[in-house]
Amino acid sequence: MQLIPIKNSYLILPFSLIWATAGVLLSLDHVFFWDTIQLGSKHAHFYFDSGFSSLLLPERMDSGHPPLFGLYLAAGWVVFGKSLLTSHLLMLPFVWLLVYQWYQLGKYLGGEQLLPYFMLLLLVDPVVASQSILISPDLPLMGCFLLLLNSILQKRVNGKVLAVIGLGLISMRGMMVGFLLFFWEWLIYSKKDKTVSWISHVVALLWPYLPGGLLAMVFLAFHYLERGWIGFHEASEWAPSFALADTKQVIKNVVVLVWRLLDFGRVFIGLALAGLFFVFVKRMGWKASWKETIVRQISLLFVFLLVGLSISFIRYAGLQQHRYLLPLFLTLTVLFYLFLIHFPSPLLKPKAKRLLLLVVTLGLFSGNFWVYPDKISQGWDSTLAHWPHYELRADMLHYLQEQGIELEQVGTAFPEIGPLKYKDLSGESAGFKEKDLSRDSYVLYSNIMNDFTDEEVDELRTNWTLIYRSERWNVRMELYVAP
Repeated sequence: MQLIPIKNSYLILPFSLIWATAGVLLSLDHVFFWDTIQLGSKHAHFYFDSGFSSLLLPERMDSGHPPLFGLYLAAGWVVFGKSLLTSHLLMLPFVWLLVYQWYQLGKYLGGEQLLPYFMLLLLVDPVVASQSILISPDLPLMGCFLLLLNSILQKRVNGKVLAVIGLGLISMRGMMVGFLLFFWEWLIYSKKDKTVSWISHVVALLWPYLPGGLLAMVFLAFHYLERGWIGFHEASEWAPSFALADTKQVIKNVVVLVWRLLDFGRVFIGLALAGLFFVFVKRMGWKASWKETIVRQISLLFVFLLVGLSISFIRYAGLQQHRYLLPLFLTLTVLFYLFLIHFPSPLLKPKAKRLLLLVVTLGLFSGNFWVYPDKISQGWDSTLAHWPHYELRADMLHYLQEQGIELEQVGTAFPEIGPLKYKDLSGESAGFKEKDLSRDSYVLYSNIMNDFTDEEVDELRTNWTLIYRSERWNVRMELYVAP
């Protein structure tokens, strides 16, 4: 692989940063979308409108996570003005952190000559790309995850401290990721000096995690004392997502987990990795597959994250979104890359490796154009395929205004329910209502909405009258009037 000539490698980082920045700049007029309406806009609105009068969010919007992201947005609005422009630009530091840490990771694992391939695997990733153009708390989570991983690999204590604080204050999933990385470092990556006691070794590893860990524990304890619950409560609107899955649902969730790991072009990474591993084991044997230390270590990191992040994914009824698995996705990409560059040249020539990387990169990029049939739920916040939604939404609002149809007359589904102000920051309290086909005069349907049942879709298309429709790149928005 080292024989592949890559010139001007010093341009790789600036190019990658410009690429990622361009994605943000091209989406400056995009409204809050999907879960960012709740986790970004609504949280920030509370702090902004109340003058930061309370640390805890009102119970109606409190999802149990530390509110740092909402506080950050609200503080940015105070300083720079409340607008979509401000909100998107506030994401740039996290986009840059993500790209820079990925660059540092690739430089450490494979050297500068291989960085172009490694950077492309991040920049074309549908889930990463989509989250990078949203006003999303998963951006800092990804950045802090990579910062922590790099700090462990390169033994940078200050980086560990900052990364764990970030993870601990972003979300409870961030806390879990920090916890899993600590155990991976302790049990797999670090080697205890024979002259050092077991306790001293654990303390030396643990103390960089303590500031972030203690902050997270203090918040959770304070939240519990004030509210009496952690994570969710029975009256919350997301409580159904935390319902314990029965046996049938658990089996379904396992299938969905595999689907998520292969979805949006990631199947190319999975097949390539499986094929390489099969050939290697067949030709070299099982023991040889574990000979390369860093490959073994990252493989076990993938297992740690898979087990840890799968617990809630499989155990609960409604926690199966792609973004919940982002650290796992990034680790799988790293594992594929490592296995490829350490694959013996006699078994796979450098030109063949380059061709395989090209196929996998193009396959992964193709995930940004995957659109499933209407009756199959899709993670629209995890692919750039959702991009046309913003233009179609604006077009539909313009049509309704022209026709004099009040938004409250129109039933629809997530993510369009509720006041417009939480999406476009317009201050407009009017908004669409939750659909009820037995009572509504108008219903707004889009294939980006997963909450229409198959029966409701059939009912609309069979018995209702379509009065307006717009479509772009396989994303559709349709307005129906009652029969």
